[in-house]
Amino acid sequence: MSRVFPEHHRRRVESLNGLWDFTFLGNVTTRDVKPAELRFDDRMAVPGCFDTTPRYAGQRGLTAYQRTLRLTDGARHRLRFEGSHHITTAHLIDRQRGTSRQLGQQIGGFVRFHFDLQDLPAGEYDLVVLVDNRIDPARCPLHQAYMDWYHHGGITRDVELHRVGDLWIESLAINTLDVTAGKFSLALEWAADREPGQVPLTISCDGRPLESGNIQLTGKSGRIDRQFTLPGAKVWSPESPTLHDLHVELGPDDLCDRFGLRTIEVRGKDLLLNGQPLQLRGVNRHEMHPQFGHAQPLDLLVQDVQIIKDMGCNFVRGSHYPQDPRFLDLCDQAGLLVWQEAIGWQHKAEHLTNEYFLSLQEQQIRAMIGATQNHPSVILWGILNESESHIPASRPAYERLLGLIRRLDPTRPVTYACNHPQDDLCLDLCDVVSINTYPGWYWREIENIPQELDAIVGFMRDRKVGDRPLIISEIGAEALAGFRDWNADRWSEPYQARLLETVIHHILSHPKDYAGLAIWLYNDFRSSEHVSRIMNRARGFNNKGLVDEYRRPKMSYDVVKRLFTQS
Repeated sequence: MSRVFPEHHRRRVESLNGLWDFTFLGNVTTRDVKPAELRFDDRMAVPGCFDTTPRYAGQRGLTAYQRTLRLTDGARHRLRFEGSHHITTAHLIDRQRGTSRQLGQQIGGFVRFHFDLQDLPAGEYDLVVLVDNRIDPARCPLHQAYMDWYHHGGITRDVELHRVGDLWIESLAINTLDVTAGKFSLALEWAADREPGQVPLTISCDGRPLESGNIQLTGKSGRIDRQFTLPGAKVWSPESPTLHDLHVELGPDDLCDRFGLRTIEVRGKDLLLNGQPLQLRGVNRHEMHPQFGHAQPLDLLVQDVQIIKDMGCNFVRGSHYPQDPRFLDLCDQAGLLVWQEAIGWQHKAEHLTNEYFLSLQEQQIRAMIGATQNHPSVILWGILNESESHIPASRPAYERLLGLIRRLDPTRPVTYACNHPQDDLCLDLCDVVSINTYPGWYWREIENIPQELDAIVGFMRDRKVGDRPLIISEIGAEALAGFRDWNADRWSEPYQARLLETVIHHILSHPKDYAGLAIWLYNDFRSSEHVSRIMNRARGFNNKGLVDEYRRPKMSYDVVKRLFTQS
């Protein structure tokens, strides 16, 4: 199930998760493959990362997945993927009639996409999905070999078959208008194969009816806007994460979603949640595990939320791609605030001036916001981690992508993580300034950290962006789990613990200068196989986690927990 609660009561939804037929095709192109002639010699779990299994560990190439699809009637169906890596091409084969059709192709991972099945008779079909996890900057520039995480491959999140019929709900956006009055708005996008005419519309919240009656729909698509007030509704906050269940029925279709009444805004140097100043205390999180790669089982997501909350965190930065909607569901329930960002890591000016790259980024942003905009836990949208925002030619890309986010969702602040504050040229485009910095690790010593952090505050003032919130979005040190000696030097657990204690003491004692802190990072994770990256990463891992890759705590875990919970 793609969410931790049911999204539909009326619409027929079939989970396609489970064991699929599988074959590893290797170094061939999709043009060389005839899906109807493939022979499958293995089985693979969906969702899952094929390259975390022993037989295919570390392999890159084209793969093929297959399973039977049964259509009980000729209505429009929708094949929905929550995530697949990195280039996904789906085919539907009708062996009885000897036909095959390509349903579509998706480029880039970590986001929801779908293919519609139309004008097909009832019966059994073979669904063949080609998934290519090779790093191919020309075809998929979102993924680069030098990036500091391992790009796993496979169908990594849930797959579902939706029967949508001839009238369906495309999306539902819910926004808080007034937290104290319990007032919210909804915008429902619908589509149809033919003009619907008059259809029934029912809207309820927490089981209470808000609207019921007929509505006239004209054309083949449209939008329905409504505003409602929930008397006595409670505000959503980290201390009291109250959620409300909204259910919309439009003709034969329906959609359920959960939301929280809360506002997030920037006022001067403050980030305000429900009108009150907020100081973010949190971690960066990679969706990675040695056994599962990017395909996180629900029990691991539950553990991650429990561990992060146990440290006294109120904030998670999803680095460096959109997080699983189920993880966001759990953050909604737990009261964890989230920075959700589109995929990006040190992209160059050559990418940021490339129309194909920017169009893929726009697809990512639209998919990310469309799938996760109703989560009250999401308080920030981000893009392009540590990219070349100091190059003049890059500025139009930042204007374009941040502008798109603001048009799609004007209710949340926008930001990006910058690692060169001295000469950045785009920070004025952000609502919140976010800086990645590593004093005491890549340069200078622990004793110099307060001075280095204060220098960033000065840079912001000099660059005319000192009047907005500042988040230290990455800072930390690597520690090999279990490595402790009398020197307590770099790579040891005591060194990491001492560095983070210095960082946290300084930031928490200067709340007027810093709106938040996201420690790099929550969990150790496997880095790129790129040789120059591995040679700077012991074990081939980024080891800056407060817990190791199996979620076992290091010394720094207790330090962070003590400092985050005592003040």
